[in-house]
Amino acid sequence: MSKISNSRSQFLRIGFVLVSCWGLMVALPSIKEVRAWILLPLYVHDEEAAGDLAYVMADGSAYWERLRAASDLYHLHRVPMIYILDQPTPAKYNFVSKRLESVTERAIAYLETFGVPKDAIRTVAAQDNAIMGSLSEADAVQRLLPKNVGQIVVVTSAPHTRRSQMCFQRSLSADVQVKIYSATIPLHSDELYAPLSHEYFKLFVYYFLA
Repeated sequence: MSKISNSRSQFLRIGFVLVSCWGLMVALPSIKEVRAWILLPLYVHDEEAAGDLAYVMADGSAYWERLRAASDLYHLHRVPMIYILDQPTPAKYNFVSKRLESVTERAIAYLETFGVPKDAIRTVAAQDNAIMGSLSEADAVQRLLPKNVGQIVVVTSAPHTRRSQMCFQRSLSADVQVKIYSATIPLHSDELYAPLSHEYFKLFVYYFLA
């Protein structure tokens, strides 16, 4: 009888451990508020960010929320110009103009939809075969940056803010101040459910190699 009781207790302990692990690794991180809390060490944001121009970090499903945030900065007169990465890859078919548009064309049209004039938008040539995307964007901006620029605003999504800050601070001259503007708060980011472990790993890699 004691053997059966011990086996049952052992089974219950193993079950409790497994359920607890599942709760910690799967159930809890699926809650928005918990994920936003896990994201916080990755998050940097200057609510009053302003500068000589804004650069919008490229790629990802949240690219469009970044463009919207950049348009807000323009209309708040925080920045006079918006720079985006030139992405000539095909995006979607435009049924009005009856042709396939590139990501860059759609991004410019998107900014225009939010009231940003075309002459306030500049494109930055991407580096070929870049391995570290965020760093390559920072390097590309550095090559194009006008000499009279003393402060830029980097617009990106909440999980990428600290990594973007590090890349631009290391790429740009010490005379250029880098302000980071998150497109949304962590809880509302389009990338809230992206793998956050990947972001922590990327931050670690960039810290030592960027």
